Amino acid sequence: MEKTKKAGKMFTSVSVGAATVWFSTHCGAGFASGTQELQYFTNHGWYGWILPVISIFIIAAIYYVGMETARQTDKWNYHAWSKEAYKPIGSLGSVLIEISIVVTTIAATAGCISAGANLGNQQFGWPMWVGSVLMFVIITVLCIFGEKVVRNNAMIMTVAIIAIVLIVLIAGVVKNSGTIAQLMREGYVNPEAAKWSITGAAGATTQGNFGNALLWALTYAGFQMAIIGGVSSSFKGAKSKRESKGAVILGFILNVVMLSGVCLLLFAGMPGIWENDAARTLPTLYMVNSLGIPALSVLYPILLFLALVTTGVGMTFGIVERLNPYILKRMKSEKARKSIISVLSLGVCWGVSLFGLLWVVQVAYKYLGIYNWIAMIIPLAIFGFANIKKRDKAKRTML
Repeated sequence: MEKTKKAGKMFTSVSVGAATVWFSTHCGAGFASGTQELQYFTNHGWYGWILPVISIFIIAAIYYVGMETARQTDKWNYHAWSKEAYKPIGSLGSVLIEISIVVTTIAATAGCISAGANLGNQQFGWPMWVGSVLMFVIITVLCIFGEKVVRNNAMIMTVAIIAIVLIVLIAGVVKNSGTIAQLMREGYVNPEAAKWSITGAAGATTQGNFGNALLWALTYAGFQMAIIGGVSSSFKGAKSKRESKGAVILGFILNVVMLSGVCLLLFAGMPGIWENDAARTLPTLYMVNSLGIPALSVLYPILLFLALVTTGVGMTFGIVERLNPYILKRMKSEKARKSIISVLSLGVCWGVSLFGLLWVVQVAYKYLGIYNWIAMIIPLAIFGFANIKKRDKAKRTML
């Protein structure tokens, strides 16, 4: 009876923690600034705020494969559990995930640096390079000296993000409810919605339509895949399949509510946000400032800055730890070695950030999303679930 009772728990400290890690990692430069929501959802019209349900459902299904595979095999490093999940092409699968995580780290960190530069420019009138240098220095210092502090405060940061974003969403939706209702009645669709295509140039537009919007939503699910490594690692300590289900259910609800909520808030600002260059770069900040609530106008930029730094540090520290055993092995000082790796890694990210946040979100993330559908979503959906069932069957046979 006791075993059955324990096996029945879906929401434990481990499953809730994994769901929290999913959301806090998801809430990076593109999410917190609103740039991703505008480009991939709101930009496409009245149905844009509903499409996150499809994106997050796909993400949840594949994250389940990662978490449950790691739990079943007791292999928590993505390089190890991916070989089990991708069987019979295990070695190839681990390489495909590795490529995705490296590219995502570069793109996401570049987005954080670029968003920080835009934030400094819009809030304080700083030249773009000043904000970029500041982000570069802060991320480097924290990667070298303060990664434990950032990690230990991840839960506090997540609670703060959720609380402030919820306040913004409620205040924004209530204030703009009339505008939202009117746009819904009119069936508003952006006549210059960003056109999805594999080879199309950035900035190409199309008369908004559901098919085009769905392709962007599917692409969003694709480029979020690389977070699977961190989410699966955070699931360490889980005891049952129901915990895996609990983690993805809670994560699904949390991410859908927050993502759809921000999309709805930005929808209230259409088409003005799309037509305003500054608003299009940091749309959520634009909507917060339009609410006329002084406290939020101060709190949200601080929250955005902290979200950018936390994501940048997490991404960069991950690549530093991955490269640390293989680079400059003769250097005795680990701190000096990490310093060099951090600076070199961030140098690459800074170079990418010079293309701008919109380029990262519209172009880099789009191609990453396409790659991840081929390299991760499709093969993990085919092989991952099948291998989970085989391990379950083998376990039942042994019993």
